[in-house]
Amino acid sequence: MFQILLGVVGVVFAGYGVRLLLTGRMPPFARRRWRRPVDAGMWFLCGGLFFLLLAVGYLGRLIGAFGPATALTLVVLALGFLALGLVRYRPRDGGDGDRA
Repeated sequence: MFQILLGVVGVVFAGYGVRLLLTGRMPPFARRRWRRPVDAGMWFLCGGLFFLLLAVGYLGRLIGAFGPATALTLVVLALGFLALGLVRYRPRDGGDGDRA
């Protein structure tokens, strides 16, 4: 059950990221956190792919469809997407600018 929930979260995040990339329109919460729609879209896409790859690797290993090497490869790929999203496309500080 956890794997399916993780996969659904991944699909929703990745889908939202693709939507941001295709339309270029950002809601107000995203405009405060990212400078460009591409950064916001890629952040959500990388996060969604992280969750999705983890779910596929875990579920595939659980049901016996994947061997250990395939599951490990998917986990490493998922961590790569997570690192890319956190380092390159991270949101900026969303403060109001009132801090001294």
